[in-house]
Amino acid sequence: MRGVSKIKSIALIMGVGAPLAVIPVAAAPAVAGTINNPLKVAGSVRCKLGSAESLLITGGGESHGTTVGPGGMFSIVFGNPNLPSTATAQVRCDIAGQRTYRSTNFLLYRPQGGQVLNVSLVA
Repeated sequence: MRGVSKIKSIALIMGVGAPLAVIPVAAAPAVAGTINNPLKVAGSVRCKLGSAESLLITGGGESHGTTVGPGGMFSIVFGNPNLPSTATAQVRCDIAGQRTYRSTNFLLYRPQGGQVLNVSLVA
């Protein structure tokens, strides 16, 4: 086949040796494992005593921190976590100007459809 340099073709041969059809086959790209499969964890956090100021979530082989917004809201993106796993949230709770740190655990997993994992944490 002249003029076709990047496309390979396959000829299907009938029993008598005559070509039945010529089907172009594009070169398949190499398939690599997933290296970028982010997971967003969002929700709210509150302290039993004091106010939640920041948190550090460790799980799935990664660790990410963020400040806590109004109403205790937060959002963290894990780049490529190993799932499922147990995650530990270390929450900084301020009580009358004193910093205290409380921990709580939750299951880190990918919800169906790849949506955001919503959690409500109490430390």
